[in-house]
Amino acid sequence: MPRASKGSTSGNASSGGSKRSSKRNAKSSQAKPNTEATAATPRPSEEALPNELPMAERYYELAESMNARGAIELAVPFYRQALAMLLEERDQLRQLLPEQQQQQRLLDSREEQIEGLITEAALLQVGSGSGLDERIAELAEELTPQSAQQVLAGLRELVPEPELLPARGRSLEGKALMLCGRVAEAIASFEAAYAAAGQAPEHGINLAAALLAAGQASQAAALLQPLHQQGLAELEPDQRAALLRNFATAASQLEQPLLALQLRRQWLQLEPEAVPCDRWLGWCRVGLAQPPGDHARQEALAFLQDLRRLHPANRAIAEVLAETLEAEGNYRQAALLYRELLRP
Repeated sequence: MPRASKGSTSGNASSGGSKRSSKRNAKSSQAKPNTEATAATPRPSEEALPNELPMAERYYELAESMNARGAIELAVPFYRQALAMLLEERDQLRQLLPEQQQQQRLLDSREEQIEGLITEAALLQVGSGSGLDERIAELAEELTPQSAQQVLAGLRELVPEPELLPARGRSLEGKALMLCGRVAEAIASFEAAYAAAGQAPEHGINLAAALLAAGQASQAAALLQPLHQQGLAELEPDQRAALLRNFATAASQLEQPLLALQLRRQWLQLEPEAVPCDRWLGWCRVGLAQPPGDHARQEALAFLQDLRRLHPANRAIAEVLAETLEAEGNYRQAALLYRELLRP
């Protein structure tokens, strides 16, 4: 009994301790789940995102969630990040292009820069009735960067003394010299053509192109500004494009970004396909680099919107426009563009 009584007493004590321990454990267990629940609560940047999704898709889903809740300003940076990741993957794939293909692209772009400055101005026409003019027109049709030397030789065969060539012949001579890299001689030929033709616009545009190639932007602008002020309607379509192109180049060289953008924007309206979209976009970026509120920056944004309208399928234009709209605080339009870019 005494042992039983002692055992019973011991049992009661143990039972009491167990109850107290149970209460402590219960409290502890109640506190612990709360801590775990807090730790398990997803942060805003991880909300409802399956871990197995690629990062770009996770950012996109998060942006969509914020957009659905009306938090458009918070959604835009996540759209942009998702797009940046996809573009990085695309650039990595492009680096796999064969080296020969990359070199060919470089050669093509260089040839375009050489030809583009002058081929749009002073086109020669067949049918003047003069045998000399007819022959000059035939040589003009044959002119390429590869045949420039032969064209010069052909002109010498026609008229041994260059001073006796008519304005069209001197203009063709100047263009061939430009393609041979003989810029100073080309300027002299274009000046002779300009004087012989009574300062006809096409020869002035050619002369300005040669002056630009020689780095004489002020002289080129002085020739082109009066033509532009007279109005584009006074010029032939090919002359309008050449005028705008060369005058814009002069403005850029003279560090007048607003004027350069205005002229190139006019040119874009006339000939949306005149140059690759990358070049239009590069000119826009110059204006967008200006500080907020600058007139050149606003002109660049309008230029970019025109580009988007004229080249709706070009993703690079849409990307830059989305980033610019975001920087300008136009979050709704930026989000719409980002979402469009992220669609399959």
